[in-house]
Amino acid sequence: MEIGTGKPVSRRSALAGMGAAMALPLVDSAVQVSATRMDGKVAIVTGSGRNLGRAGVLELARRGADVVVNARTNRQEAESVAREAESLGVRALALLADVGDQEQVNRMVDEVLTQFGRVDVLINNVGFRPLYPFMEMTTAEWRAVMAANLDGPFFCAKACVPSMIANGGGSIVNLSGVGSFAGAARRSAVCASKMGALGLTRALAVELGPYNIRVNYVVPGGWDEQATSLDDMEPESRNLQRIPLGRLGIPQELANLYAFLASDESSYITGQTFHINGGVNRY
Repeated sequence: MEIGTGKPVSRRSALAGMGAAMALPLVDSAVQVSATRMDGKVAIVTGSGRNLGRAGVLELARRGADVVVNARTNRQEAESVAREAESLGVRALALLADVGDQEQVNRMVDEVLTQFGRVDVLINNVGFRPLYPFMEMTTAEWRAVMAANLDGPFFCAKACVPSMIANGGGSIVNLSGVGSFAGAARRSAVCASKMGALGLTRALAVELGPYNIRVNYVVPGGWDEQATSLDDMEPESRNLQRIPLGRLGIPQELANLYAFLASDESSYITGQTFHINGGVNRY
């Protein structure tokens, strides 16, 4: 579906053009997805050495984006995911950086710009979710959660936005958690940091909109993080009465949403919050 041609578009034609976004299949890393290509784009996914972040990297790679795999300390995991991405025909870079440390973030992004020349997509996938009873939590523990969950998206966006502006636009996706909206005992720091990131998302959507930089928020629920399809989901991940859809999610489902928000399929979406939790929280 072409936009901006000056020709009227029927509702039937518009819906037909949305087919790829409405019917993304659940796949493993060897299967190609029919969806909007992202060739020539460069995407950074923080906290992507395993599980949900890994799935996001591989989905972006399947769509043709060059990808940056980030981990805080585990180089072996990050490099393994990067090799998987390269097997899909794209360039991949594995970089260690603690996103709560601005100097490390700046070094990481500088290396990306040196190697790839640009940044088009930033997915702030890092999430630090420790259990600290409020009355026992130390200031250092509070600060560590804030550093990962709130400082991290701020530092990463600040480092990447100049390249996005120079490129004529980009997409930033920040990550929350279902407990941050419902409230969760022993996670006051997590909830506070994630709701702070929501405020950051909304503010940046307004401030960066004139540069065609879209900023959105994703709120995941519970996941069977080892499953690659519904068929290989663990039995304990099924028939969960507390979830209207009756099961946990699988990483590919979150990866599909990441890729949608990163791609031109979502070119008129910014400042929004997407809940992906099987219906546990309903907004």
